[in-house]
Amino acid sequence: MSGRGIIEVKPITMYEARAILEKELEESEEPLYEQKICLDYLNKFAKLSPEEGRKIVEEILKVSDKIRPEIAVKIADLLPRDEEDVRAIFAKERAILDKSEIAKIIEICAPYIKD
Repeated sequence: MSGRGIIEVKPITMYEARAILEKELEESEEPLYEQKICLDYLNKFAKLSPEEGRKIVEEILKVSDKIRPEIAVKIADLLPRDEEDVRAIFAKERAILDKSEIAKIIEICAPYIKD
């Protein structure tokens, strides 16, 4: 056993996950199959830096007290483009955002959307 254990559980963006996984793979001799698959996925879809991802999460959390950190991370990962995308993210949440809060979320995400 490697002597590693869970120290803290907190939601992280896929941008942060990519950075952590890349660092871990540099230190390991041979990456596991699952690590390779995960890194391939993250390289395809995680186009921002970990700092940009964390900045988006912080800005999203300032929009409303109704937004939990886990949802803010999901928003940062998905970068919704319109109201329907935001509503889809909140579909299973008890919190309902008004149009101004949704508009603010879209406004925060817009500069980071790359086609």
